[in-house]
Amino acid sequence: MSLAMMSFIFMTACSQNEGVDDQIEATPDEPQIAESSYNELHPYGGWYCPDNLRGFPPIDIQDLDKIAVVADRLPTQEETRNGTSLMYFDTTEIPSARPLDMNLPRVARIHSSHNDMNELIIIIQAVVAGSDTVVGFRYPNGGNGTAWYGEVTFLSDKEVEEIGPAPFVHEQLDVSASKAEIWKAFTTTTYAKDIAKKFGEEAFFKSEWTDESQVHLVYEYNGVVASGVVATIWGTLYMHIDYDYNGFIFSEKWMAMEQEDGTVELHVVMGPYPDDYGLQAAAWKTWIEGIKESSEQE
Repeated sequence: MSLAMMSFIFMTACSQNEGVDDQIEATPDEPQIAESSYNELHPYGGWYCPDNLRGFPPIDIQDLDKIAVVADRLPTQEETRNGTSLMYFDTTEIPSARPLDMNLPRVARIHSSHNDMNELIIIIQAVVAGSDTVVGFRYPNGGNGTAWYGEVTFLSDKEVEEIGPAPFVHEQLDVSASKAEIWKAFTTTTYAKDIAKKFGEEAFFKSEWTDESQVHLVYEYNGVVASGVVATIWGTLYMHIDYDYNGFIFSEKWMAMEQEDGTVELHVVMGPYPDDYGLQAAAWKTWIEGIKESSEQE
């Protein structure tokens, strides 16, 4: 499945900005960028795909050495499909396209309009095309996105070190059941019941699931802000909630994706857990196995 088809909420393209192919010199630490107006999505693949857990699984920001990137040239089409890069630039159509001279991957922050939070991201691609400079990135909690260069704020090595380990639990397994059966099994868990109560959506979590079902989850309490959604897009049942604990973003993702053989690929992503990862990983492994067992008995 292509990255575009995996996108969760939207894939929007805007008209290409016109500009001249300025000669730009850069250093790895302080690259000079072409000027761009980024009040609109850029025209080179404006992806927001936090559900692309296959192509870009969760990764700790301290494990950048495990991320393969293409930094000194433009990627091939295959490299934009296998998780090495994101945006493909055909130089016969965009002859001015060239990689920005900088060290990759790099940790940065971006303000997300989807949850109104400042999220950590890992930049894996930076390209100058005419007067535009754009970046491709992966989310530490899984998935990918793209943005104008000016929308991101890079973290120094010291800042990344100060954050410390930020590992995510990611469990994946195949289930011989329908999405409806999996949804039913999910809603019987204490976890799902707690979410329903917390966000005041008990009726939705008790409802029969359809492909048109969707609910937004939002609340603010005692300084904690939460924003999320449960929906089916492109046949994938997906729940994603982000919590902002005074700047510490904690994410919860749960996804059930139909496969060609009739089974459903089930994912759970939780974290980061900087202190008790092992304990949490064991607990969530047991939880997702319980979902599998319950749904297959329906």
